[in-house]
Amino acid sequence: MKHLTSAIGMVLLTLFAVTGYTQNKQAPKPALFADFPTTIHCTQAQLSSFFTAAKGENISISFAGNFTLSGPVTSNLEKYSNLHTIVIQLPAFKNTLFSLSKQTDEAGKIMYVGRILNPLYADGFELKNNADGDYELVKTDLEKIVVSCNL
Repeated sequence: MKHLTSAIGMVLLTLFAVTGYTQNKQAPKPALFADFPTTIHCTQAQLSSFFTAAKGENISISFAGNFTLSGPVTSNLEKYSNLHTIVIQLPAFKNTLFSLSKQTDEAGKIMYVGRILNPLYADGFELKNNADGDYELVKTDLEKIVVSCNL
């Protein structure tokens, strides 16, 4: 019985050691947009100008706070008559992608949604419509909203 208890103790100790080793935390991701304000004002005219570019064309739009989005259009898709989506690769921000969609409702009102994301970095921007009806790029902490799977 003493040998069985010792053997079970060794197996349990080995399992605890292996389990503890496999649950190491990854290093935190660096911030890509640390030098920019948490909120950047956007006009509807600025957002609308993105949709004039064709796939493969370079586009550059400047916003307040020395924030310029420029790069090639990787996708310009109008899947439905009321939904138009464009994706722009941003070389100045480590090839981060800016995805912007324009949706037109039945009354003809245009709404924009978009995100600037790179899974290798801890921060990004989300386009939001504020209380005044204007648009803002609001900095988000991707570590809180994007769950990474570690296999």
